[in-house]
Amino acid sequence: MRTRLPDLLVCLLVAAVLVFPANAADNVQGVLSRMDKAAAAFKTMTADVTYLTHTEVLNDNTTETGAMTMRKVHPGEVQGKVEFTAPDRKTVTIEKRRVEEYLPKINTLQIFDLNKHGAQLDQFFMIGFGTSGTELAQNFDVTVLGSGNVNGKPAIDLQLVPKSAEWKQYVKKVELWIPEQGDPYPLQEKTWEPSGDYHLITYSNLKINPRLPSDALQLKPPPGVKVEYPGK
Repeated sequence: MRTRLPDLLVCLLVAAVLVFPANAADNVQGVLSRMDKAAAAFKTMTADVTYLTHTEVLNDNTTETGAMTMRKVHPGEVQGKVEFTAPDRKTVTIEKRRVEEYLPKINTLQIFDLNKHGAQLDQFFMIGFGTSGTELAQNFDVTVLGSGNVNGKPAIDLQLVPKSAEWKQYVKKVELWIPEQGDPYPLQEKTWEPSGDYHLITYSNLKINPRLPSDALQLKPPPGVKVEYPGK
């Protein structure tokens, strides 16, 4: 049986009327070049996020909201933290291919060891933040689907299809809505699984390279927390 990755990874992701560009190849190269420049300067980010999960077999959507923080630790490695506030409070952290999810209602910490997925997992964590356009082109088939508006901002709809057969088991494709002008950080990300399920992340109040306290991404559960290792 195939192991299902935690939802945040299938990720790690607005209805718009698309207007297809006259020269999509030029647009792809332009976006990837902007990403090359931005990746070199990226250190940290904070943003408010809306996280929608669609379950195809039930035709059901669930929506969570919260705040995300990310830091590039080394080239090819990031730390991430999402503090969800609605509809239920929980905190999820990502570090060194390890995901921890704290559920305060039941005072439980769930730990997922994802080291077996290797370097490709690091690449997936960094999509949109810290990944250069050159790296994206090496790992994904990249095309422009069109252009539209996300939260009132003109955006290019970029599609990424994994080249790796292993990752195609988990991720069918990813869409990034990249601003037409300025910094090429995504306004929105959408990730499809082979099952037809998808995850849609929309960013707002995005701040690039803010100063963060040294412990900003640490998860600090209270004493007496119950620790679980799902999948073991």
